[in-house]
Amino acid sequence: MSNRTLRIGIHGFGRIGRSVFRIIHERGTADVVAINDINPDTDNIAYLLRHDSIHGRFRGHLAVDGEALIVDGHRIAVTHLPHMTDVAWQALGVDVLIDATSSKASILSADAQSDVAEFYVKTHAVYGADDINTLIFGINENNFDPRIHKRISTSICDAVALCPLVMLLEKAYGVKSGFLTTLHPWLADQQLMDVNANPEHLADDLQSHYALGRSAINNLIPKSTSALRAAAVLLPGIDDRLASLSYRVPTNIVSSAVLQLTLGAPATRAAIIDVFRQAEARQRWPIVTSSVEPRVSLDYAGSPFSVAIDERWTTLQNKCDLRLMYWYDNEWGYSSRVVDAIDLIAQGRPH
Repeated sequence: MSNRTLRIGIHGFGRIGRSVFRIIHERGTADVVAINDINPDTDNIAYLLRHDSIHGRFRGHLAVDGEALIVDGHRIAVTHLPHMTDVAWQALGVDVLIDATSSKASILSADAQSDVAEFYVKTHAVYGADDINTLIFGINENNFDPRIHKRISTSICDAVALCPLVMLLEKAYGVKSGFLTTLHPWLADQQLMDVNANPEHLADDLQSHYALGRSAINNLIPKSTSALRAAAVLLPGIDDRLASLSYRVPTNIVSSAVLQLTLGAPATRAAIIDVFRQAEARQRWPIVTSSVEPRVSLDYAGSPFSVAIDERWTTLQNKCDLRLMYWYDNEWGYSSRVVDAIDLIAQGRPH
């Protein structure tokens, strides 16, 4: 591969797919050349990219020419095929295929990848696949080698926020046990009014299967979370030491979480805060940040950080019982790490 700009294909142009596209466009470090989405209306795809109720108007010149988007003069092929492997990604010159669907069933096989693109990035946690390298910044980005790691999972937003905090505390003090409570904005598969339960929720969330069919705008909906299972891919056994609970909350962006931990060694509140501030000072990527300002959720909308610790609520009791409260933009912050993965590929590929 030459030193030309990486050419990106995006399969699934929903919330994450469009956020990834916007970040790539803003950075200008890669070129999106192809988009596949089951929405059959290319004009509607362009409309949803141009106007976003959360992230605002697209910062670029956007037009439609048949089955293509023209963005700042660059042509991007658009297809509407139901299956990822139906798209001629290789013929379109795609180097990196981003699978931005939430479907765990659509993971591209290693055999299929050779006919599709050199690199495959799945924007979801992947379990039990030894040939897919889970990449979470703050954990293992320094071990990433694009000569070896061709199939990548960027995990889920909850794990991307949680793992760097747990890793820092594990190294400094050890983590014996704990409890994670997350508050997650509604998702696109929820409804404004009470509806029948979605069968897709049944396999993952039996306890909250029916509850997730209730009105998203009127309710706090308790549910299980896969945050710890996803974190355990890179932090083995963490799901045995920690328990968890989640709420779907009636907001449209920015997650929050309360993490309660019993540390393995005594600490002070000042020392805990210093652990995170030192990590922020030396980090290469925008992973951890902290604040003492009295902020609310929308103040973190558009934040590129994986996790923002709200130091006002950092408490330590009995020298070992720690409580952290933190925020993360579940779309923009997470998608920023997906684009960082593309940048890692670009920086490490042979020239």
